[in-house]
Amino acid sequence: MRRWIIRFAASLLTVSLLVGVTGGWWALEQTQHVPEFYTRATRSLPSSTAEASQHLQQEVEQLQSDAGRVGSWNATFSDDQINSWLIEELPNKFPRLLASGASEPRIVIEENRLLAAVRYKNHRIDTVISCELSVELTEQPNMLALRVHHLKAGALPLPLSKFLKGISQEAAKGGVDIRWDETETGPIALVTVPSEHPRYVRAPVIVESIDLKDGNLVLAGHTGPLAHESYRPLGPVYQFVSYRPSENRNSQDSRLSAKRPSSSGKNLR
Repeated sequence: MRRWIIRFAASLLTVSLLVGVTGGWWALEQTQHVPEFYTRATRSLPSSTAEASQHLQQEVEQLQSDAGRVGSWNATFSDDQINSWLIEELPNKFPRLLASGASEPRIVIEENRLLAAVRYKNHRIDTVISCELSVELTEQPNMLALRVHHLKAGALPLPLSKFLKGISQEAAKGGVDIRWDETETGPIALVTVPSEHPRYVRAPVIVESIDLKDGNLVLAGHTGPLAHESYRPLGPVYQFVSYRPSENRNSQDSRLSAKRPSSSGKNLR
């Protein structure tokens, strides 16, 4: 799970980076805008990012240990810890992102949303790519519905639909499976968290809640042979629109999906 969390974080950064590399047509004055939350996140960094990063890694290791035992588990990560980890570890773990022109990623976690941004610079442009993310569980165990709002280069809005294929391809390189659910309000990324892995001491590992609130990412779940059958998502559940679980997935999940009426996307907010 630790490796998946790191890869997932890198994939979110890649979403922003892929937008940046298309650049030529942006109006320069609009791209120079720096989001307020990006400045705020930089100013609130801990005095020792190395210590905060180390603390995050210890928390991730503890989560890995807890999720390796049968029963319930939970963990909390602060946005200051995550930003510190990005500063300290990103250059070593993901040099390809930096070589492509990305630097200084920052996040801010607020109630029910995560604000993410990364500075992008090449020989033509120097801007901050930003977006707003919200996440819900789905009726399919360990499939998260991730909505990307307000994708921008500086103050200039960018169409997410133009980058779906590239985002999926880049995420796949990091071992993250992303599919897309087309809704009236735009595409929703469906991200699968692996429930079984050779590194897991016990399996399956099922996520039952994921909350974004007051500067913290809070995860909770259950591990063990009955985790799939007892799966009861805590909090809002996203209803699939165009996506349907394949026949080779859990048959119970497929039946549940078939009973759900098509959604207009109003449940995404």
